[in-house]
Amino acid sequence: MDTDDEDLCKCMEGMAGGDTAFLFTFHQRFGPKLAWVVRDILRQMGRIDILANADEVDGLVLDACEVVFDRSSAWHPGGALPWNWARQAIRSKVAMVIGHRVVEFDLDSHAMSQIIDRASVGSGRVESEAGFLGVEEADLTLDPRARLLDTAIRSVGCRRSQEICWQYGIQKGLGDPSPAITVAQMFAVTPGNVRQIFRRQKAKVAAVIASDQRFETLREIEWFAA
Repeated sequence: MDTDDEDLCKCMEGMAGGDTAFLFTFHQRFGPKLAWVVRDILRQMGRIDILANADEVDGLVLDACEVVFDRSSAWHPGGALPWNWARQAIRSKVAMVIGHRVVEFDLDSHAMSQIIDRASVGSGRVESEAGFLGVEEADLTLDPRARLLDTAIRSVGCRRSQEICWQYGIQKGLGDPSPAITVAQMFAVTPGNVRQIFRRQKAKVAAVIASDQRFETLREIEWFAA
C-alpha cells in the first residue's frame, strides 16, 4: 500500500468514526481529486458559468468532501475510490446547491439574449400556459420572439424532438462546448442521435418559419436566415 492509499484509508477511517478533523485533512489532501469530479459534473450539467468561478467550485469541492464524510462508514478499502464511489451523491448535492440561475439563452449568440429566466438545466420539463420548454420555471415573456419560437418548435415533430431541440439550444446558449453530450445524458440517447434529431427538428421548424407570416420576425435569427 503506497502513501496515498495509507493516507486515504486513514482519513476515511477517521471520518467514519465521526472525527471532523479528518474531514479537513481529507479536503486538504484529496481536494484536487474531488475538484476533478465536481468540474466534470458541472460540465455534464452545462453549468459553464459555475466552472468559470473558482470560488464557487472551491465551495462545491468542500460540499463534496462533506458528502463523502457523511457516507464514510459505508466505504471499504479495495473498492472504488471515495470520490467515484460517492459520485451520484455528490452530483445530487451539487444540483441542490447551485439551484436556479439567470440564463442568457442566445440562439445565435447575439439575436435572442435573456429569453429564459431562472432556467434550471436538466432539472425537469414542464408545460405551462406560456408553452412547452425543456426547463423548469421558464419565462417566455422576456423576448416576444421567445414565445413565437416556442410555438414554432411545438408546431412540428414529436414532443421528444421538441424537448431535445430546446435543450440543445439552451446548452449552446450556456456556452456548453459539447451540447450534444450533455443533452444525450438528459434523454438517455447517444450524442449522434441528439445531433440528428436536432438537425431534423430545426429543418422542420425552419420550413414553418419560412412559410408562415406569423413567424416573420424569427427569420432574422441566424438559425433560420435565408
